[in-house]
Amino acid sequence: MRIVEILREIDKALLIGIGGGGDVVSTLIVADFFKLFDVECVHAGVVWERISRDPKPGPRSIEEIENCRIVNECLAWVNGNSRINGLKPIVAQVSEFLGKEVVAVDITKGELGVRRSLKEFVEYENVDLVVGVDAGGDSLARGRERNLCSPLADSIMLSALSKLRSILAVTGFGSDGELSRNEIETYLSEIAREGGILGVSILMKDRAERLFEFVKDVHTEASRIPIMAGMGFKGKRKIWGHYDVEVSILNALTFYIDIGILLRFTQLPKVVENSESVFEANERLHGLGIKTELDFEIEWSKRNITPQKAQR
Repeated sequence: MRIVEILREIDKALLIGIGGGGDVVSTLIVADFFKLFDVECVHAGVVWERISRDPKPGPRSIEEIENCRIVNECLAWVNGNSRINGLKPIVAQVSEFLGKEVVAVDITKGELGVRRSLKEFVEYENVDLVVGVDAGGDSLARGRERNLCSPLADSIMLSALSKLRSILAVTGFGSDGELSRNEIETYLSEIAREGGILGVSILMKDRAERLFEFVKDVHTEASRIPIMAGMGFKGKRKIWGHYDVEVSILNALTFYIDIGILLRFTQLPKVVENSESVFEANERLHGLGIKTELDFEIEWSKRNITPQKAQR
């Protein structure tokens, strides 16, 4: 079923930034398209501030969030006044921008906890569709990509979402610098051959300009680039002071993908299935010889250095 057909038959969608960091900002881009079909959008994001903002390695639990309303094991409603040890997480910044509460997603309890919590939330809140939103495209990774450095959160979330009525929305077209444009084009083409591309939308200039006023003060690169692209920026953009990313109108596109078909091409979400903690999921990815964002952050924390890589 095409994305326009899906949106015409649903009333309410839960949009989740699945990679932590600034991915929740890209839910605003997806919502901009969904609202053309009068779909009510609930915004959400994995609470994982990168170590350049939050000195504690790894994702945060909802129990660590001050001034929130806990929903269940892994979910909580946050607002503009929510804090983590005095730090305003990006989910709280998005809440303040929207003027309404946003759902914080806790992946510290592993794939099993996230899956249970989302299933309960979807049923209670009458959500018709859950959309995993990924800024950059590293959620398409197979595990062998040279620059891949943050597969853990995406893998946990994709595994959990695959058990629900859900789709994946990929914004930014390589804006995180983890997958090359060639890798993304190749993977999307392979998925398309299996009928897994549900549609594509583009962020228009007027909306991009409004979002840019907000995102310029948010600690994100991968979610800022598609907004810049929607405003017509073309050229190279240095992200996190580390490497250049090519930016053009392609970065303003959002690809909507069938998660079931995506999982035919990558084993990472399958490997973390039924994990009961983020550390257990991490160890399972180690079994594939994969190093994750959690590993990088633990190393950086021990060395007391500021990371310039694996940021969103």
